[in-house]
Amino acid sequence: MRVGVLIAVGLLMALTGCSTQPMRDLRDQLRAAFHVDDGDSALRLGLRQYDSGQYAESARSLQTALDLGLNDADSANAHKHLAFINCAAQRERACRDEFRKALRADPKLELSPAEAGHPAWGPVFASIRGTSPFKSALQLYEAGDYDESAKSFEGALRQGLGDKERASAHKHLAFIHCAAQRERQCRDEFRKALAADPALELEPAEAGHPVWGPVFRAVKAEH
Repeated sequence: MRVGVLIAVGLLMALTGCSTQPMRDLRDQLRAAFHVDDGDSALRLGLRQYDSGQYAESARSLQTALDLGLNDADSANAHKHLAFINCAAQRERACRDEFRKALRADPKLELSPAEAGHPAWGPVFASIRGTSPFKSALQLYEAGDYDESAKSFEGALRQGLGDKERASAHKHLAFIHCAAQRERQCRDEFRKALAADPALELEPAEAGHPVWGPVFRAVKAEH
């Protein structure tokens, strides 16, 4: 039966958008016979295709799922993945449109830390959702995803930050570099942090860190 459902979903995908009466009748018969009116099977297929890197096929399946009908949470998930696909393909306007549709379906929608830190769609979602790239970068850092956090901090710096946030971004980049034993880059980032905020001090837990605590104190002593 599962194979039959997948075949039906494939036929429904091919028939979606057909406007002639015989095609509409056939589409309705397939929906009734295989109980795929709600689009769940097409959604699952689309998500599997997305996970396997079949993005064009995934986009078609996800759109078919939306056309067949989904509940609000699933609709938001489908639009979110369509946004990812469009942003990755540098179709920013389409990406923004899909994120807006996702948020209309689920106004409380949030991206996971890894999703929020993605350089292609993270800033786009943040600008629509009202979450700044800087905050997304902090969330990634706190989640332990340091590589993506560094990319997000650098993106936030390129977009422009106030002095305090700029100092914090450079400070966290310094932490990341020091933890990776890149001391020269760590020192450079601490210098940039202090240039943005000469009064910057580390929190007690930060200052006591054995890797970057001594580096910060040495850089601070230069000023």
